[in-house]
Amino acid sequence: MKMTIKSFLMQELTKRQTRNSSYSLRAFARDLGIGVTTLSDVMADKRSLSKTNLEKVSIKLMLSPMELEQVWQEYKQNYQKTFEVDEHDIVDEDTFRVIGDWKHLAILNLAKIPSNQAGKPSWIAKRLGITTDEAFATLERLLRMKLVKKSGSELIRTSKPLATTNNIPSMAIRKYHAENLWLAETSLHNDDVNCRKFIATTLAINPENIPRATELMIKTRKKIEEMLEEGPVSEVYTVSFQMFPLTKLQTTKGDKK
Repeated sequence: MKMTIKSFLMQELTKRQTRNSSYSLRAFARDLGIGVTTLSDVMADKRSLSKTNLEKVSIKLMLSPMELEQVWQEYKQNYQKTFEVDEHDIVDEDTFRVIGDWKHLAILNLAKIPSNQAGKPSWIAKRLGITTDEAFATLERLLRMKLVKKSGSELIRTSKPLATTNNIPSMAIRKYHAENLWLAETSLHNDDVNCRKFIATTLAINPENIPRATELMIKTRKKIEEMLEEGPVSEVYTVSFQMFPLTKLQTTKGDKK
């Protein structure tokens, strides 16, 4: 089904209100960077977004390449162009989804577990706490990209590297990190304290040391990965590091990755 910008807005608002029942339309407009009246009118089909606001909202919603194509075709509807998906669109869409949607990486790692049943969507759904439809769609994409293959009901990860294009990673990586933060919050409230660990500190820093700290985080992450993967594996975890400013920086903004 072809989605419209209104559909994407409704979908995102519902998602945010599910996570926070007090999340309002005004808060949504603020987070999107547009006026609440404009947002309300768009949701009520009373007006369309301007080109500037459409660009702004598309970035905030972190739409995939195929989704962007749909909303811009809607914007250019006077041209009466039919929405078509070519092979390049599918490659870009698949790459975006694998990077930006946590379920893909989770299934890729389920495939590393001996005697897994990840060739069956129902088993994936049970292990990851997602719907069977979500598991089926995600598995189909990974199979199409030849990142995994089936051996009976077992899923085997192939050695095929994941290729990316120059225009996708930044948005996909932002979406990946945003989903990780949400998954972390979900784990914080639902998983036993012995099954998850959260460590954080707040401090005054010298920004010139950030590159050194980043390098140290990468080295530490690799050591933790090697240690956790020792012996028989049976569960899939995410190990993440975040370092971000609490003060409002006066320097020029860099790439949002």
